[in-house]
Amino acid sequence: MRGAVAERLGAPLVVQDLPVPEARPGEVVLKVRACGVCYTDLRIVDAIGGAIMPLIPGHEPVGVISQVGSGVRDFAVGDRIAVHALFSCGECAYCRVGEEEACVLGISRLAGLGIPGGYAEYMRLPAERAVTLPDNLDFTEAAPFCCAGLTTYAGLKNGGIEAGQRVVVVGIGGLGHLAVPIARALGAEVYAVTSSPDKADTARALGATFAGDVATVAETLVQAGGAHLVLHTANSLHPLGGLLRGMAKQGTVVLTAADGESLPIPPSMFTALQLRVVGSFFGSRKDLSEVFALAAAHGIRPMIERFRLEEVNEAHRRLRHNEVRYRAVIEM
Repeated sequence: MRGAVAERLGAPLVVQDLPVPEARPGEVVLKVRACGVCYTDLRIVDAIGGAIMPLIPGHEPVGVISQVGSGVRDFAVGDRIAVHALFSCGECAYCRVGEEEACVLGISRLAGLGIPGGYAEYMRLPAERAVTLPDNLDFTEAAPFCCAGLTTYAGLKNGGIEAGQRVVVVGIGGLGHLAVPIARALGAEVYAVTSSPDKADTARALGATFAGDVATVAETLVQAGGAHLVLHTANSLHPLGGLLRGMAKQGTVVLTAADGESLPIPPSMFTALQLRVVGSFFGSRKDLSEVFALAAAHGIRPMIERFRLEEVNEAHRRLRHNEVRYRAVIEM
């Protein structure tokens, strides 16, 4: 099989001929049809993630099962599946209650970091990590839901989203452009924060009631009665400070992404607004099944750029320079 290998930190990936993995007891082998490209993949190959090289990156793979190991009962050769890429222990207190994303083993068990990932024609995985893919979801369009869609859906769910609420999505990028239609499908009235006029147009086309810069959105929310939930999907935390006057009391701020900054919320505002701040990471297998069902039922699809496996370094380059609109996907 062909696979894109990170041979050393900071170096371009190399497409190589590699052995096809064999299914062991309790495992399946996936014939990968598509694999999404995520900013986390860049963090791994650019020496931020602490990966052990050589490594096959990729944690958004989807495809068809080509082998089934002994003891596997729930899946068969030919089944269309997606991979829940956090290969948790299954035994800790969090795993036992279905919160695998909080497993004590942490992110070291993410496919494409501590385990060979989906930038290859075949991938081996525990059968319990397989999630059935709805028939009306194209492989390439389904791949970004394995991380971007999952992360935003789980964030909204962890924030306690309810139909009829006013929800703000901060950042219209790889995560945010999926968060808008997902929140709409869950019955929310969506407001989008972005400094880019073309992304504001995109947000409105995806179902946002209002989209604009943080000051304009905050003023609009004041008139509307305040935001019940803010889903933060951007790297910078700065916009959150500007949104405070547009928050409803007892509102919730959900953080799915943030790098190297202090939270710009004065301590007094936590009590004045009775504010709740929630950190949300990835999502569970149940969450992934639910977001696939939501996407299938409501016609939610990511906006994607398609690349061949041999173009993986170009996909990384475009993502690294913030040129991708809005998710990159490698097609096998």
